[in-house]
Amino acid sequence: MEELPIITTSLGRDTTLNEQQLKAATFTGKHLLVLAGAGTGKTKTIIERAKFLIANGADPERIVILSFTRKSANEIISRIKSSITIPIGKELIGQTFHSWCMGLIKNNPQIFAQHDCLILDEEDRNNAFKLLADKDFKKKTSAPTTAIGEVYSYAINTRCSLSEAIGAKIFEGELPPFAPQTLKSIEIMRPFFQEAIKSYITYKAEHRYIDYDDILNIVAKGLKSNEQASEFITSQFDHILIDEMQDTNPLQYELLANFFDKCHLFCVGDDAQSIYAFRGADFKTIHSFTKLVPDSEVCKLTLNYRSTQEILDLSNWLLETSSLDYNKKLTANRGKGAKPQIINWYTDNDEANDVISKIKKSITEEGEDYSDNLVLSRSAWGLRRIEAKLIESKIPYIIFGGMSLMKSKHIRDVVAVLRIVANHRDELAWTRFLQLWKGIGPVSCQRILNKVLFTDNITQSLDALKSCKIQEEIYKTLYAVNECKDDISKALDKALKHMQTLLADIYGKEWDYRQKDFAIIKEVAQNSKTISDFVNDYILDPKLETTIKNNNDYSNCVVLSTIHSAKGLEAKNCYILNVSVGNYPNSRSINNGDGAIEEERRCLYVALTRAKDRLYIYRDFRSVKAAYNNYDLESQLYFLLDLPKKLATSTTITSPQFGRGSYFDAKVDFSDSDMDFDFN
Repeated sequence: MEELPIITTSLGRDTTLNEQQLKAATFTGKHLLVLAGAGTGKTKTIIERAKFLIANGADPERIVILSFTRKSANEIISRIKSSITIPIGKELIGQTFHSWCMGLIKNNPQIFAQHDCLILDEEDRNNAFKLLADKDFKKKTSAPTTAIGEVYSYAINTRCSLSEAIGAKIFEGELPPFAPQTLKSIEIMRPFFQEAIKSYITYKAEHRYIDYDDILNIVAKGLKSNEQASEFITSQFDHILIDEMQDTNPLQYELLANFFDKCHLFCVGDDAQSIYAFRGADFKTIHSFTKLVPDSEVCKLTLNYRSTQEILDLSNWLLETSSLDYNKKLTANRGKGAKPQIINWYTDNDEANDVISKIKKSITEEGEDYSDNLVLSRSAWGLRRIEAKLIESKIPYIIFGGMSLMKSKHIRDVVAVLRIVANHRDELAWTRFLQLWKGIGPVSCQRILNKVLFTDNITQSLDALKSCKIQEEIYKTLYAVNECKDDISKALDKALKHMQTLLADIYGKEWDYRQKDFAIIKEVAQNSKTISDFVNDYILDPKLETTIKNNNDYSNCVVLSTIHSAKGLEAKNCYILNVSVGNYPNSRSINNGDGAIEEERRCLYVALTRAKDRLYIYRDFRSVKAAYNNYDLESQLYFLLDLPKKLATSTTITSPQFGRGSYFDAKVDFSDSDMDFDFN
């Protein structure tokens, strides 16, 4: 493909756009979907779109920019403000879908009765179902309470029936028409799920809770059912700019439908990077955009500024082998580079040692930084061996993905105290806090709850607590925090001071390093005005999903990440772990059909396209040999089975533990494909 010309525009200082980007940024129709391939400058295009609108008279306060993390939304806003002058007194809105909708709920109490509710996160939701199962459910089931929450969440976000949600979450993605045995099982389970969900909805209303999934649902249904409210709210915006459109779910489309008539939508996404079906994201909607959104058009960005052509050739090939028509071939603006390497290993340790060796060489021989190295895995667990080697080598690293700091037990233990002070009827917070203390189990906890929950305010609750026969330090902790509830940093200090002995006893030797996390919590809490805001903010958009090790410098660390947390990441050197048979695609997706397999393909595509200069793909040699012997399953077992020789080089790491003459010493012959082995 011929390289697109670079065009200088008048949208701001030092602005250059290629022809495709310019066409998108200056679009004058009603609604536009920009299908932006990996590394093609989608964020830049959104920024230039906003600048174009403002330069042509649009009111910045009537433009809302939505992204899937507050960090990325704030980055977009910051970059816009640094390149153009926003009129005095005007503000651009940059938020996530959930924080935007929560703002609409809070700022319009006359429309939304839930404006003063506390938000429950996923763990809170699961705890609520567990509590209700112990108290209310008349029928029992083998389904764990976490599964009930997952079914409920999936049904809300996908707008599907309860039976379909049970099939998707309990029966590993099975879709209608169900097999007779599955249908029979669903019919047996459905009454229980109905009862559980009904109890949960009633429980939330009684305790002034809403959960994460309720937020969009409240606004979507509220605007759809109330014409006056819809007119009032939709008339406040002229342009909605949406990043990562491929990750939206049917509920988000239902929400946006309220704005089709009043606003202009500018949606940017990549169908080849849709990897969140487990959250309810529907890959098909982006392909049906012009049918779902009236008066809409589609354009593409295909000139990649991140990777070399060799990396893109492999990535393009992966999509071309799909049964789906992605119809998008990326071209590298940077030109040629090194071929990707496929590295076969015999043991996990061989893989980890080779990754660390290459990272060290990038520093000592290439003069690069630690941050020029990105290691990707399917799961946080898959990164552990690399993490151990980095610690051993005293190499600083940072982790994206896995459990966020705000979900850690010790953080939630202390935040529970703040939640009680913010909402004295927060039964989940009371239960967590009280049962931390020796001598308080489920029975005595319930006895205390019967006294403290049904009072008029926190003062009455604390007085009722004091009258119970409990340890003095329990109510002293709450009194101390309540006295400084308007200063979150001081409230955290008070909670930690009074709970120090308790937590040290619970966490033992781990407490010394766990308590250091509260310095980070205090720092980020400074941006919240009230305790409720602090709790809600970090449920709406957790900012603390990274863990830094071996260094205090975020800017120069090796980056470890799960692939699902890798959006927005890139590095000169990218190492993809365990791209083995049974992992890409995994066995579960093979059992669930073409849709699941294609999501697995897109997951690998996301990983491949993070690399800028050098791409290393690691795989278990033995799993490939096993796949080679299953000819009739080739197309499903392994995406890289028929990879042409011209797309990559291949090496095998020699492992001392295997003797000469075994099949593990076989070398890969790249005559036509990387599967032409000589095992004799």
